[in-house]
Amino acid sequence: MENGGIEEADDALPEPAPPNGRRYRPVGSSDRAVIQMTSMEPGSSSATIDAVVTPQPPRNLKPDANLTIDPSMREGSPDDHVTSSGSQGDSKLELFGFDSLVNILGLKSMTGEQVQAPSSPRDGEDVAITIGRPKQSGPKFGTMMGVFVPCLQNILGIIYYIRFTWIVGMAGVWQSLVLVSFCGACTFLTSISLSAIATNGAMKGGGPYYLIGRALGPEVGVSIGLCFFLGNAVAGSMYVLGAVETFLDAVPSAGLFQKSVTVVNNTLVNGTETTGTSTISTPSLHDLQVYGVIVTILLCFIVFGGVKIINKVAPAFLIPVLFSLLCIYLGVFIAPRHNAPRGITGLSITTLKDNWGEDYQRTNNAGVPDPSGSIYWDFNALVGLFFPAVTGIMAGSNRSASLKDTQRSIPIGTLYATLTTTAMYLFSVLLFGALATREELLTDRLLTATVAWPAPAVIYIGIILSTLGAALQSLTGAPRLLAAIANDDILPVLNYFKVSEGSEPHAATLFTAFICICCVVIGNLDLITPTITMFFLLCYAGVNLSCFLLDLLDAPSWRPRWKFHHWSLSLVGALFCVASSITM
Repeated sequence: MENGGIEEADDALPEPAPPNGRRYRPVGSSDRAVIQMTSMEPGSSSATIDAVVTPQPPRNLKPDANLTIDPSMREGSPDDHVTSSGSQGDSKLELFGFDSLVNILGLKSMTGEQVQAPSSPRDGEDVAITIGRPKQSGPKFGTMMGVFVPCLQNILGIIYYIRFTWIVGMAGVWQSLVLVSFCGACTFLTSISLSAIATNGAMKGGGPYYLIGRALGPEVGVSIGLCFFLGNAVAGSMYVLGAVETFLDAVPSAGLFQKSVTVVNNTLVNGTETTGTSTISTPSLHDLQVYGVIVTILLCFIVFGGVKIINKVAPAFLIPVLFSLLCIYLGVFIAPRHNAPRGITGLSITTLKDNWGEDYQRTNNAGVPDPSGSIYWDFNALVGLFFPAVTGIMAGSNRSASLKDTQRSIPIGTLYATLTTTAMYLFSVLLFGALATREELLTDRLLTATVAWPAPAVIYIGIILSTLGAALQSLTGAPRLLAAIANDDILPVLNYFKVSEGSEPHAATLFTAFICICCVVIGNLDLITPTITMFFLLCYAGVNLSCFLLDLLDAPSWRPRWKFHHWSLSLVGALFCVASSITM
């Protein structure tokens, strides 16, 4: 058969018997179906072939053939033709397996009805024939810019800048190493399960939520997707508060209300009570609330007006983060400088030994050590505070629609980002533990800016830009995830957030901004992070359990290309996440 031609079949096949109650005239040699075949290559000419066909399903069709069929098979209606016409650049005919093909081309065309081609294939049906020039898609990204950089940008966040040194002072060096290793193990095992899920077939827009919902049912996918949505929505408030807190520390005169002054008469240092008076100033709660709400509203307007611009400039927000990290490490190695506080000793083995053990104690709401404080910190509480610093492993898989090779880029980029950031956190524990005394670690929340070279202003700018960029990513990605969940028609209460394909989820964006503002009004980053941790732990536990069940049950649809996984690793990862959420 040349060029997809269809051989004459009126002599080879017997004439089918007419059904009872209806009569059809025999197909004669004068009855012809016009079959137009167009090459997929741009600029190629189309060939028109006339052939005599019987009302049978087309056979021996090449997969790259493009068909426009004009049948005339009803008796007495020679002019009643079902014609599929249009420009070759815009027309599309999608075929869905043998049975559906018979129904579409064989039965409905015999009644003279206009056949509407489905707009998208059903689950498991991927055959499609497109006429004319292929649709031009946007630029595709590789492993580095498509997965590694977004994951790195989401993992390196505000917790590292304004809470990590405080965590080292509270938990000590060795328990901080255990804390980072435990949280890193949770995300690493989840990354392995995510890699297996992401390589299990073609990954469309929606990331792992799409695949989990299609593999284990939409109910399971919706449960995991809602946890992921709430985690991202609340994380937006964490980034906003981090940016506002850094701004008020850098520019104290910008405060509208009087700063909170904490006077501590006795401070616990290495388990012993020291006499003396310590005065520590922190931004006012009302300033954090007012500025936080204003910043959230401005970010919401930006999301409404420039989503495409956000996606294009998002990698540029990583440059200030990397530069500020370089300044921090340079400042650590050359400390102490001539104007450094007395608590900064520089890298010292003696200081590392003094900070090796834990020193859990009470603090006030601002995190300042106070024997009469209302908050008591322990290892489980620090897990809730630190865990948002290791989240962000799904940032690459959520952009699956813009990747060149999802099967390769998502596993490699996600695992490299997880290992890189975990190693950086472990190295930073040793550096900060040997840099300053415990009292300095517990009282200076922005110690990273204090030691940075050449000036703290570099860190202030880096923190503000990185947190605002991460907040924009949260306010951009979370509404689209909510709209995708609503479009699955599982929860009727989410019908208000449905959007058509290609439309902006304005209602979902407003709802996400409302959740973000409610959390910003709390005004305390330390109280918000445990909530974020809970949502992400539940989401990661769902991903691990999904991979565990699919691998253990050996489902027919479970054939991942990522071979470095096992059901036991997914089970351990799920247990880690569940145990952490229970003990918090």
